[in-house]
Amino acid sequence: MNPISNEALDLVGRLEALLNGASGDLSSMDPGARLKLSEAARRVNLATEALGDTIHRVMLSPLQLPLALIGMETRLFEILVEQEGKAAKTTELATMTKTDPALIKRLLRYYQAFGMVDEPTEGQYLANNITSALATPGGFAAIAFYSEAMIPALAVLPQFLRDTGYSNITDKANYPWYLGHQTDKQFFEWIEDRPNVLRHFMVWMRSQRDGLPIFLDAIDFKEEFASHGVNENTAVFVDIGGSFGHQCVRLRKRHPDLIGRVILQDREEVIQQAKTRPIPGFEGIIPQAHDFFTSQPIKGARAYYLRHVLHDWPDNECIEILKNIKSAMTQESRILIDEIVLPEYGAHWRATQLDLAMGGCFAGMERSQVDWEILLNKANLRTVKVIKYGEQLADCIVVAALK
Repeated sequence: MNPISNEALDLVGRLEALLNGASGDLSSMDPGARLKLSEAARRVNLATEALGDTIHRVMLSPLQLPLALIGMETRLFEILVEQEGKAAKTTELATMTKTDPALIKRLLRYYQAFGMVDEPTEGQYLANNITSALATPGGFAAIAFYSEAMIPALAVLPQFLRDTGYSNITDKANYPWYLGHQTDKQFFEWIEDRPNVLRHFMVWMRSQRDGLPIFLDAIDFKEEFASHGVNENTAVFVDIGGSFGHQCVRLRKRHPDLIGRVILQDREEVIQQAKTRPIPGFEGIIPQAHDFFTSQPIKGARAYYLRHVLHDWPDNECIEILKNIKSAMTQESRILIDEIVLPEYGAHWRATQLDLAMGGCFAGMERSQVDWEILLNKANLRTVKVIKYGEQLADCIVVAALK
């Protein structure tokens, strides 16, 4: 046996010991170490994959989404989590999920093969970290939303790109969404007609960054934007396209003695929902209906905040949105753009998937720092600084000001 094989087998033994808890529970690992281990293991997995395995993995990858949804709709993942570390038999799970015993056996074989559940002994199944993720309300909302809304548009990407000569997707009047859904309505018009999909979308938007850092972890907002020259009438924070106001509430909680107005802006129908069904902590927030393709009505705010708004739009529309904000700014004003900033080299797999999903469903894109600087310059704004606050997805705050 050659040296590389011996080294590999030694590594296998150490990894198995790690998985078996020889050094402690993996969930107690430092987040940075856990991410490095996960990414290294993923690279090793891909680098050692046999040709036939590669073809089958890619070819049948579309199975994962519908099968995950089945596990959620039958409550299988929830039921396993509810066992609190106790293994459940196949027959028991068939009864609890009201599923044909022959079918549940086939499903469980698949789930254990892809790590969605553990099979400690024959015919017995146990929840793991992936089961727990799939059992969350946010996980269910994400899988259901993507199944109904996003995947039909992404599935026609090959046909769309063939038909358009492999041009970049930047035309808001022509992108895969329309072809995939056979509709003339844009995403937000389409989803308004489908309350269940909209509900899943809103839950997913609220929960998708659970457990990850937020922009307030990187900025001392009070010190930077509200430490001098402010009074109760000063607009210190305007959350543009902020949905139900979660970021506004987080700001108030982080700085309970913050002086000035915190304003939530979104479409009329969203603001009405925010007012009639306010989230906890909404008391100190001022809701305002606003279309960001019109002039910004709040003049001279200290911070205009856009979280995951501009990645929904191609450059021309982004420039229009930014210019509408610019018209309301003073020299003290800043635009805070809370988005992924793609590295020029070695982008994370989650970020690259989001980039292409934004293209297929919105004609939007994730952008690099150079992309952001060019975009801001076209809107006659200057880039003040870029603050990175999330390692995994390169989440950043791009701070912009008047030239």
